Amino acid sequence: MPTSTRLDKDTEDILKKASEYLGTTKSQIVRESIKEYCMKIVEERKKSPWEIYQAVYKAGGSGHGKRIFMVREILKKKLTEKRGKWSL
Repeated sequence: MPTSTRLDKDTEDILKKASEYLGTTKSQIVRESIKEYCMKIVEERKKSPWEIYQAVYKAGGSGHGKRIFMVREILKKKLTEKRGKWSL
C-alpha cells in the first residue's frame, strides 16, 4: 500500500547513505525500520507492570550501598552542619 511521508534534509541524507552502503532501496530500509520500531512498541505494551519492573530492577539494589543502614547517622550529620550555619 503506497504511503508518503516528508523527511527533513538530514534524515534524507542518512537514509540515502544507508541505502547505498547496504545496496538496497530507501523504501526497503524505511519498511524494515518502521516494522522493527513498531514491533518494539507493541511488545513493550504487552508486558505487565511486574515484567517491566523486573527488567529495570537490578539485583544489586539501588546502588547506594550501606547508606540505607546509615540513615540516622547521615541525618544527624546534616542537621549538625545546618545548625552550625544557622548559628553564625
